[in-house]
Order: sequence, then structure tokens, then C-alpha cells
Amino acid sequence: MKVVGAGLSKTGTMTLSHALRLLGYGTIHNDMLRLNDVIDGTVPRPDFRRYEDIDAVVDLPSAWYYRELLDAYPEAKCILTVREEDSWWRSISAHTREIFPLSSRDQDPLRWDIRCLVYGSADPREFTYRKVYQEHNARVQELVPESRLLVMDIIGGDGWEPLCRFLDAPVPTDPFPHGNSRKNLTQAAKILRSSGAA
Repeated sequence: MKVVGAGLSKTGTMTLSHALRLLGYGTIHNDMLRLNDVIDGTVPRPDFRRYEDIDAVVDLPSAWYYRELLDAYPEAKCILTVREEDSWWRSISAHTREIFPLSSRDQDPLRWDIRCLVYGSADPREFTYRKVYQEHNARVQELVPESRLLVMDIIGGDGWEPLCRFLDAPVPTDPFPHGNSRKNLTQAAKILRSSGAA
């Protein structure tokens, strides 16, 4: 693995995933399979070298385990996606209340467990969610060496230039992607719910 995305959800992680794929990186966004045994506690001492077949992993739950993944892949770089905090709060609260609402763990046990693990609650609580957001972003910047870290504000306008410079990749001629609109997410969530997959 070459890239660990440490940004929490709703910080441009879907866009980063699209951009990495355009650069030729095999990328998993929002991995709902490979860390399940870590999340549910069935493996007390997990081996985090479980991404040998891909180049990048982005968004939760892997973003929560960025330190373990960077230790497991010492050559990997880390990208922390961030956005202005009030904007992030509006987006994450709408996402958890309107797009993927959960009233009980039975609806989606893994998604429920991830939210509780990261934010302390499956439903958005403003003070707690903001506190986690602030502390996570500060901790990543404190713990990851500058040589291995890129902080990107994709929503604020960061695009190909900082990303390609960091990855030592040529800048594509295609425009930087924008992979996540609320309308598209709402439609996708409806499809998942109707199929029983969410």
C-alpha cells in the first residue's frame, strides 16, 4: 500500500478516491470488509498488513487506524483531508441524520459500530462530533512526520497540484474530480436501503 487516507468522512474523501484512481492507484473508499474483525474485537492483536493488493485506502474505518496502517506500511504516505469545521459539521450531521440515519444497531451493525467507535455515538451530537474532528486532525498532524503527510482542503479548492507534487506524479490534463454530491449520496442511500444492503 502506498497511501493511507486519514481524513474523516465528509472531508472530500470520495473526491480524493476518484483522484487517486485517475492517477492509477487502486483505491478502496470506505472499506466495509477488511477491518471488521478489528472493529468487532474478534482479533485481539490484529495484523494491519491486509492491503497488499491495493495502493490506497481512504475514509472510515481505515482513517481511524491510520497509525497502525502507517506502521504496517512504513513506505506509505498519509493524506489528511480537512474542511472548515462548521461546513464539516453541517455535512456530517446531514449525512448521519438524513442520508444514512440509524435508529438502532440492527439496521446496520457495522456502520453503527464505526460511528460509536469514532464519534462515541451513532447519532450526531454536535459537541462530541466536533471535538473528535478537532482532536483527530490535530493528532494526525502531530504524529505523522511532515515528509509523509499531505493536508488537503479539497472542499476549499486544493486539487491536482499539491496531490501530484506529494505523490511525485504528473498532473493530469483532466479536471480535478468532484465525487460526492448530496443528491447523488441520497439516491445511492435509497438504492442501498431498498436492496437491503444498508
